[in-house]
Amino acid sequence: MGRKKIEIELVDNKKARNVTFSKRRSGLFKKASDLSILCNARVGIVGFTPGGKPFAFGSPTFEAVTNVYLHGEEGESSRKNVKPSRNQNINKLNKELSDLTEELEEVDKGKASMVPTDLDLEELLKVKTSLKDLHGNIEAASSLLLLAKNPVHIIDLD
Repeated sequence: MGRKKIEIELVDNKKARNVTFSKRRSGLFKKASDLSILCNARVGIVGFTPGGKPFAFGSPTFEAVTNVYLHGEEGESSRKNVKPSRNQNINKLNKELSDLTEELEEVDKGKASMVPTDLDLEELLKVKTSLKDLHGNIEAASSLLLLAKNPVHIIDLD
């Protein structure tokens, strides 16, 4: 069963209208981007928010689309501007990925150094007991904090 079609009409509440506008605008941009990718089309959208602020979307860029519309030909500068910006984004994302990978490796190294490897069985059992005690203390403290936050009232009916 499909979705029920919503009748398009003006939203009366101004706040609800602004929220609806924001959500639908992002959907409009996504549809325009999809159309551009699927059909290799140049797409440009110009609009104004309910508050009167202009917004624009263009694929590959808004300037490239308006140049084609106004002058009838795609300028060399608009063709050249697309690839460098994509390459810059790719380089930036690759750097971010490598930084995060290094950070993850450091965290993994830190975890490995936390595990004691040179303890005998008796010492390991002591550590295990200490950890169980610590766990119990943490459970008790968290229970007390929860009770302080949400007190339980008991009423005696006798």
